[in-house]
Formats: sequence, C-alpha cells, structure tokens
Amino acid sequence: MILVTGATGMFGSRVLRETLARQAEARALVHSPANAEQVRESGADVVVGDLDEPESLGAVFAGVDTAFIVSPLDERIAIREANALQAAEEAGVRRIVKLYGAVRHHGDPLDALHLASIDAIRESGLSWALVSPSSVMDPSMLNQAEAIRRFGCLVGCAGDGRVGLVAADDVARAAAIVLTERDELGANYELTGPEALSMAEMAAVLSEVLERTITYQDMPETEFRKFLVEQGGFADDQVDVQVMLHFAAWKQGDADLVTGTYRELTGETPTSLKEWVAAHQDAFAPARGDGAAGD
Repeated sequence: MILVTGATGMFGSRVLRETLARQAEARALVHSPANAEQVRESGADVVVGDLDEPESLGAVFAGVDTAFIVSPLDERIAIREANALQAAEEAGVRRIVKLYGAVRHHGDPLDALHLASIDAIRESGLSWALVSPSSVMDPSMLNQAEAIRRFGCLVGCAGDGRVGLVAADDVARAAAIVLTERDELGANYELTGPEALSMAEMAAVLSEVLERTITYQDMPETEFRKFLVEQGGFADDQVDVQVMLHFAAWKQGDADLVTGTYRELTGETPTSLKEWVAAHQDAFAPARGDGAAGD
C-alpha cells in the first residue's frame, strides 16, 4: 500500500493519479469528508486525517508500506512531517518518499524546515528517498495569469537569474515511478525541465505562443514584496517562505540546475515551457475589456 498525503493538492492529486495509473494499491489522505468526495471515484482507499493532528494519523498509516509526504509551504513543515514520521514508525511503514526541491536555498528559513525533516527521516532508520523538483511551471505561470491577461507582463524580482522550470505533471509521473519501481536508499531525484530560462526569456516564450507581446518587469525586492501582500493576496507572515525566498534563489543563480533525471526515470523528454504554455493558453487569454498590452 502506498500512502499519498495532500491528495487534493497540486502534487498529491497528480501523484495519486499517476500511482493508480501504474496499477498500484494507493491510499489518499485528505483533510475533510468534503475533500474525500473529490477523490472517492479515483479507486484509491480514501482516509480523512491531518498531519497537524497526530491523533488522527493512526488509521492513516496502518498497513502502509511506502508513504509519499508533501507539506504546504509554511512554518509548520518540520512539525507536520515529524508527526507523519512518528505515525509511520508506529505503524511499521517501511519507506518514506519526501517532496523536497532542486532549487538551492543554502539553509535559508524554508530550507532549514525541510532539512530538519530530512534529518529526522534519515535518523529514523526507515528506508527513504527524496523527490526534488525545481520551481514548478504551474504555480509560477498561473500565479502571473492576471498580469499576463490584463497588462501583458510578468512581474518579479529575479533579475537575470535562470530557472529550470518543471511541469507539475512531469513531477508526478517521475514520483510515481520512484514510489512503485525504485528503492535506492537515500536517493535524491532532482527533477527539472529541459532548459533553464530567465524571466525575460519566459516572457519571450509566452509572447511566441500567445502571439502577443509579453514583457518582464523586474522590481526591487521590497516593492515586489509589498505588491504581493497588498495586491497578490499573500499574508505578510507567509509571503517570504511562499514566494520571496524562491525569487531570491532565482536571482542568485541557485535555480539554474538542469538534470536528466526525468528522462532517466521515464524514458521521455520533460515538458518545455513552450509546450506547457501551448497546453494552457486559455488561462492567459485576455477577457473582453482587459486591454492587454500588445493587442
């Protein structure tokens, strides 16, 4: 039995789908009965629990061989994943596969949370592996959709830093293979797209596919942070972990890694940003009256 946590989230939902497609027996952890309905017809064994509530996890991990652990980006990553690890140990789980990341954060506050979790997993004596995607195309682009639609621009504070953006669906396909076929102790599967692009180069890809001019507006970090809080809907106490630390890594050249891991695992070429944008054009189509730049 493979347990997939966060089964209605960006990664968990996709990993669950791909794991089931490989004919594996899977259990889906969801936070509420309402969320359970979203995955009830998937064929998974659906359980309700919460990694923030250790007392809810006994039945979640019972009978599980391998657990895929993914946590929301906030200050409770280490606590939440420690709860999962304790429940896994008590239930006799054999193996943990944790979602980490390929962007090099050099021990910043976000990385420190993940490293604390990884250290605990390593010290547990369980078999373990990491699935480590670079920054993901889906949130990186879709979070900019309104600016692209209305103003014909990307905004950020990444300077000329390049990013090996990877598609969420590619991460899920690779993760499902790691869960069902690979069992190398302590392996770190770093997943990227086929190329590393600056945000100006991302804007050029959008321009080519959408057939209208998309530009990149690079902002000072303080101004971009203020913009995210005041207009982007990010909480002031969460915006650094959720966004700013990632852009800082991009700007410093710490996200430019390009690996062959996806091809090695799947035998396929990873999705390019051009292919991804072409498949998601509707998300960036300006509504009537938007008056997007370049029209």
